[in-house]
Amino acid sequence: MSQDRPQAAITCPFPDEADCRYVQLFDHAPLAIAVIDPGSDCYLEVNQRFCDRLGYTREELLHSTVSAINPHFHPEALADLARQVAARQVVQFYSHQTTKSGDELEVLMTVTPIQRNGSMLLHCMTIDMTAQLRAERQFVDSERRFRETFEQAAVGIAHVAADGAWLRMNQRLCEIVGYSEDELRGLKFQDITHPDDLVANLEMAKALLRGDVDTCSMQKRYIRKDKQIAWVNLTASLARNNLGEPEYFISVIEDISARKQAEAERDNLIHTLEEQVRRRTEQLERLSMTDVLTGIANRRCFDEVLSAEWARGVRSQQPLSIIEIDVDYFKSLNDHLGHAHADQCLIAIAYALGSLSTRSSDLLARYGGDEFLLLLPQTDRAGAESIARKVEAAVHALAMVNPGVPDSKGLTVSQGVATAVPARDKYPQDLLEEADRAMYMAKRRGRDQIFVSPPE
Repeated sequence: MSQDRPQAAITCPFPDEADCRYVQLFDHAPLAIAVIDPGSDCYLEVNQRFCDRLGYTREELLHSTVSAINPHFHPEALADLARQVAARQVVQFYSHQTTKSGDELEVLMTVTPIQRNGSMLLHCMTIDMTAQLRAERQFVDSERRFRETFEQAAVGIAHVAADGAWLRMNQRLCEIVGYSEDELRGLKFQDITHPDDLVANLEMAKALLRGDVDTCSMQKRYIRKDKQIAWVNLTASLARNNLGEPEYFISVIEDISARKQAEAERDNLIHTLEEQVRRRTEQLERLSMTDVLTGIANRRCFDEVLSAEWARGVRSQQPLSIIEIDVDYFKSLNDHLGHAHADQCLIAIAYALGSLSTRSSDLLARYGGDEFLLLLPQTDRAGAESIARKVEAAVHALAMVNPGVPDSKGLTVSQGVATAVPARDKYPQDLLEEADRAMYMAKRRGRDQIFVSPPE
């Protein structure tokens, strides 16, 4: 086992509250989940279901390599899996896992990519299919032995007249369709064939009668006596008399209802897993765009929206404004009242600013420690300055104490306002830098000020 792994916190490997909540959901998920770094061949995260299945403790897994725990995933295989995931986003396959006690498990594994700190990690969800697959193999093996021993007596066998009348049948066929031998002799196969399959079944019979083929197969549905549907695999050939004239069809009928049900359940399971992956991906995307402390947009979100609004402004030639808001003497607030109180002040400011605009296009973001930004599409310089006045009033109305402010003034903010009409030969970052310069001008003028950058 690798001894060079950094120590990982068992209870919560993430630094903030939102990610800790994710850990709780991750650890109590009904599926066995692990996050793997393909580059280092290491487990980064494992939930309790994963630990229970393999019989290892979380510490044992997090301080080991993937290839040491599961020989089927040697580094080369893991690297190849990473390449497939990078290309296809979702990779699903059957694989094996070895428990600590040496038991071999067969699992359905769904692997999706996670981007973290510039690296691609593998998010692996596994479902233990050991019992089901073993049962299916045992069933197939049992069927094979039964057919070999009793000359296919385990499947339905019938002789059917050229017009479709049942002539002779075995007990298994009666069980499949739910009719007795006497009842079937009073019917034709057309009478109990599902209407949607009847045309194909008749075409198959005509091809045999014409001599186009010697044997035909198809999957079809019978309507049982109890009105339930029985899926079967029908294989038919034509028996002829000494003169070469058609005598009767030889039909071998295998009940595949269980297989069809298993396929439907498998498809539903795959759909469920894909939906879970989609929802988790959306959740991670939302988290990546949200400031954890205040719940408003973060820097990444602001930069993406600014780029989009700039492009929209280039087309519409409508003005775009930015207000940069910086809390005055925030370091003194931290020093005097502590980080917890300072964080509560930031939350209160974010809430107050968030209620100022009623336009869905406006965006409030926390851009850095004590720095907020307001993005105002289709807003000219006068409109932006008016909103800055509202910001000033809203912060004053909070009446929050800042012992580090000279003259015992309460908590205040300095604001820089910048406006531009987007153009193709300019960049959105230019507008952001202009708002930043305006904010520092407000600082230099004594703080608790609004400085509006003059037009170019």
